[in-house]
Amino acid sequence: MLIFITGIKEYVFEAFDVSAFHYLLKPIEESKFIEVLGRATGEAGKRKEQKEQQIFIRTKNQGYTLNLSSILYIENRGKKVEIHTTDMEEIIEAYAMMDELEGQLGGGFYRCHRGYLVNMAHIVRYDNDSIFLSNGGLSLPDKEEVQ
Repeated sequence: MLIFITGIKEYVFEAFDVSAFHYLLKPIEESKFIEVLGRATGEAGKRKEQKEQQIFIRTKNQGYTLNLSSILYIENRGKKVEIHTTDMEEIIEAYAMMDELEGQLGGGFYRCHRGYLVNMAHIVRYDNDSIFLSNGGLSLPDKEEVQ
């Protein structure tokens, strides 16, 4: 967030070239400065919230930066995990531990079973032993109890 504070008003249009938030001319009233700084702080907070949260996953051959919102669910496969997403045809296989992933993914994911982390934003419905996702996928194995 850029706020120009200057005594030269001729450069106001150049401030647009660098996407300045505001252009204040000296002398500045304290109340005006506080007001502009408060608005800039609020705008910075909004931008931070809007930025898509991501996670970096390294596989055997390459790395992926995934938007958390694109992850449907993660399935434990021994020492590996399978990551099912909305925007990739293939399933991503990586060496990772579910506990570590659960901590990195945050509160939007639910550990419904020891072997599954499900993105709650993609849950359409659930019953005693199944979770149905927006892609039509079933995220729990048959006859396993939901925690």
